[in-house]
Amino acid sequence: MAHLTTNEKQILEKLFQLGGGYVLNFSDRTMGEFFKDDVGIDIYDEKYNYASGSKANRMRGFWREANNAIVSASIIKLVEYLKNQMLLGELKEKEFPEKLLQRALQIASKLAANDNKNVVFTVKPIKTLVAQLQEAKLKDGKITITLHKKVFDHVQSLLSDGHYFNAVEEAYKIVRNKLRDVSGSERATDAFKEANYERIFGHNPANQAEKDFYEGVKFLHMAIQFLRNEKAHTPAYDLDKNLAIHYIALASLAYDLVDRQKK
Repeated sequence: MAHLTTNEKQILEKLFQLGGGYVLNFSDRTMGEFFKDDVGIDIYDEKYNYASGSKANRMRGFWREANNAIVSASIIKLVEYLKNQMLLGELKEKEFPEKLLQRALQIASKLAANDNKNVVFTVKPIKTLVAQLQEAKLKDGKITITLHKKVFDHVQSLLSDGHYFNAVEEAYKIVRNKLRDVSGSERATDAFKEANYERIFGHNPANQAEKDFYEGVKFLHMAIQFLRNEKAHTPAYDLDKNLAIHYIALASLAYDLVDRQKK
């Protein structure tokens, strides 16, 4: 069962227009196809047959029976569908305020993060932007990784909207902000001076190997610093999704390595 509060259900019912037994502009057929192709479930499975069995009640039954990760993924995919339908002129933009859309994505993020330290983002084609896996795995040549929750939460809506360039820029921005919080400087060359080792890592290096590790983390953050500067001074352009994910994974690692002394 998805952990949705009454208020959250009201937000989702309003956004997805569940009044009158309907869900947005879906027919029975297109709703079935959407959930099968984009979410990976059969919405007409008997376990989701709730009350009258209308499309709206199917959705309510789905919320009652499915787990947090699947419901979270469905919300994200429904928001994507909504935006596409507005772009195509099939749904009226004025009926879907941006604040309502963003609140739905926040609900999805909360569900995905519920009881988990990290949220998963998968490199596979986005059927589920938030997956159920909780550790890095390799299958069929596809790698599924765990991003640091702070990084993922910050760029989730940009990734969902396909704004990959901006997602990378924001991921690097939050890494530099984190470095400034723990060291007093967002410039890696200043932040990783020996006097800051204890602030960043929790203790001074015990041996040469650990000192080399600290230096490696410094150079990683220097890469973030210069890549961020390049993005900040370059007009946004269409960035390949796979390349963007590589950039963001780098940001996640850099963030995690200066956040571990608090874990």
